[in-house]
Amino acid sequence: MSKGANTTKKIHLRRCAVCQKVGHNKSTCPEAVAQNIDKPVNQPLKFFVHHVNYNNHQSPHLVNLKEHKKNLYEDVQSVGPKKNTEFYFDHDTPVKQIPKITTPSFSPNIKANKRATNTTQKKSTSNLGQNIKTAFDKASSAVAPKHLAGVAMVILFLLFVPSRARTYYFDLKSTANKISDNSTAGFSALQDSTSALMSGNLEGAQESLTGALQNFDKAVKVLNSEHQILQKIVSVVPIMNGEMQSRQRLITAGQEISLGNTYLLKGLSEIRAVSSTITKNLALLGEHLRFSLPHYQTALIDLNKVDSDVLPFEYQNTFKEFRILFNAYVGDLEKIAKLNSAVQEIFGGQGLRRYLLVFQNPDELRATGGFMGSFALLDIKDGDIVKIDIPAGGTYDLQGQLSQYVAPPTPLLLSNKRWEFQDANWFPDFPASAKKILWFYRHGRNMTADGVISINATVLNRLLSIVGPVVEENHNVVIDKETALTTIQHIVEYGPEKKENKPKQILSDLAPIFISNFKKMKAEAVLPMLANLQEALQEKEIQSYFTDTETENTIKEFGWSGEILKTNPDQDYLFVVNTNIQGQKSDARIKQTISHQAIVQPDGTILDSVVISREHTGQAEEKLYGQTNIDYLRIYVPAGSELVRASGFIWPDEQIFRAPESWYEKDATLSDLEKEISIDSKSGTRITSEFGKTAFANWLITEPGQTNQIQFIYKLPFKAWEQPEDRSLNNWAKIFQSEDPSSKYQLIVQKQSGITSNFDSQIIYPEGWSPIWQNGDGVNLASNGAAINSTELNNDKIWSLVMKKNE
Repeated sequence: MSKGANTTKKIHLRRCAVCQKVGHNKSTCPEAVAQNIDKPVNQPLKFFVHHVNYNNHQSPHLVNLKEHKKNLYEDVQSVGPKKNTEFYFDHDTPVKQIPKITTPSFSPNIKANKRATNTTQKKSTSNLGQNIKTAFDKASSAVAPKHLAGVAMVILFLLFVPSRARTYYFDLKSTANKISDNSTAGFSALQDSTSALMSGNLEGAQESLTGALQNFDKAVKVLNSEHQILQKIVSVVPIMNGEMQSRQRLITAGQEISLGNTYLLKGLSEIRAVSSTITKNLALLGEHLRFSLPHYQTALIDLNKVDSDVLPFEYQNTFKEFRILFNAYVGDLEKIAKLNSAVQEIFGGQGLRRYLLVFQNPDELRATGGFMGSFALLDIKDGDIVKIDIPAGGTYDLQGQLSQYVAPPTPLLLSNKRWEFQDANWFPDFPASAKKILWFYRHGRNMTADGVISINATVLNRLLSIVGPVVEENHNVVIDKETALTTIQHIVEYGPEKKENKPKQILSDLAPIFISNFKKMKAEAVLPMLANLQEALQEKEIQSYFTDTETENTIKEFGWSGEILKTNPDQDYLFVVNTNIQGQKSDARIKQTISHQAIVQPDGTILDSVVISREHTGQAEEKLYGQTNIDYLRIYVPAGSELVRASGFIWPDEQIFRAPESWYEKDATLSDLEKEISIDSKSGTRITSEFGKTAFANWLITEPGQTNQIQFIYKLPFKAWEQPEDRSLNNWAKIFQSEDPSSKYQLIVQKQSGITSNFDSQIIYPEGWSPIWQNGDGVNLASNGAAINSTELNNDKIWSLVMKKNE
């Protein structure tokens, strides 16, 4: 810019956007108003004003779950398609309160119902009877007339059965009560009949049998004549059928027993009517047993299936006891029948037989039952005793007649330096001792015999209980079952015959009296005699050996031979044998207890412990019985057992033993049967191998009033379980092993003839084993084994136990 130029600032004026004039804007422009120009106008922003009411207000969309009491959906109406009224029927809503029965108002009209939109039309409630009528009417139109009778019968049956069922039920109960009363009365009479038969009361048995048959006949008539159709219906109802079957079995069993008793009664009556020999009587009895046994066996099957609860309560225990008795009774009769041929052979049914009868006294105990103080030579044929010879001097009569000189078993040197006939029963195996008895008799009398029968003195009490007291006039004494042994023993020891060296003369005098009474024995005494005979055989009061192989095998089969039992290699076995040498009759006052333990070690090894306690209850001043008891004691255990420790023994003074002559022969039988293994240096126990067993033997002396104990501890030759051969089994092999580890243990304990000991035992396994099965009398299971309660060892016993190893 040049000097002197005009520099005045230019002012910008705001003009109207419509007319471009100054002084107003387009909103107030006069030209825009006059021209009414439609200009786009922005719409003003609109607001929704929500006024809040501060009063408590509940939205209709909210549900109060606490106070709402009716169903949320009760007011909701469903909307669906229009129904075709020809296919839809609105059923009435059931009425909760059943109205009183009145004439029903029900219309079966099922025409379409006119409905208002979204409403349901309800009908009145129908009556059940009218419904049935209507349904039947509708069914009548649809079912052919020939089927109407069947439908009517079904409906009538449904209406009729409930009342008739009640009548049948009460009739059934009445019938059952009649059957129960008759069968109970029948069985009561039958029990009396069987008991009378066993005791030999034939008249009482016949009378009771008649009553039993009458009552069973009544019961059968009730079953056969009343409600046979109902019985068929009941037969398919399990609960009622069981009771009915028990009653029927009870009646059937009663009838079968009655028939069996009838045959036996017939046989016994025939025996009574005809005087005959024992063999013929036994043969006749055996023949009737052959017919009666099938009936008894059938009855036994039925009896074992009878539920005793069907009987009146007061008869239930009696029935159970009778069932146990009858089981044993049938078993006895089966054995008698099986023995028939052997008995006929023994009693000379096949010709003359000669036997040595040796009488053993258990008061002076020996290996086979007692000291052989007396013997008899018996000749028998067809059941008749042809001859019996009882030497008055007893077994000592053969001393001067023996042609052989043999050294005895070492313990017998305490009484005699020479082995003789009276000490022949050294071996606890009776067949072995019997053969030795026959050997001594043959070398003493130059005679043979067909067998040996040992009879303990206690059998005399059994005979006297059957034939009754015996009067012996020479000594003016009455021999009865209570005083027989003590009376005879006193006469033998202190009678006048002893001075004449005939101490056993009393037995010779009594023999013909017994034989006479035996021949006159009444028919009713036959069964009691046989029952006592069997019990004596089981308890080894009678043992026998026969040279006839078939007869001997039969006797062995029944366990009457007195042999040492054969056992398996994995069975535990114990046989305690006492031999009284120079202790006189002191065993009559000895009480013996045998306590056994089998302790299983963690590796399966079994250690057995046997503690034998002997208490002498006699008085020192008492003759015969108050003497010191000197016992050579042997225990027989599984072959191969190893003695670990033995203690408690008392030995006789060596100076009182008698030395045999140097020229005496060694007995070949003794050498063959007793194989000495060793002598235990600590206890002096002799260890031998005999009869397939290992034997430990030592001495025990007990004074009157004393109680002594001895103990044997030994290891068994087998283990409680077998260890796996391959110990390197991998996990897969272990998985496929078949069963969990288990162990079986079995103990057999044999009874010695002539003594009844108390026996108890414990079988103890290591921790981690538990019992799963046991068998045998008086066994109590424990967490790690079992205990056998104290029991009388009156016969051979066996116990079994199975253990399982816990995982």
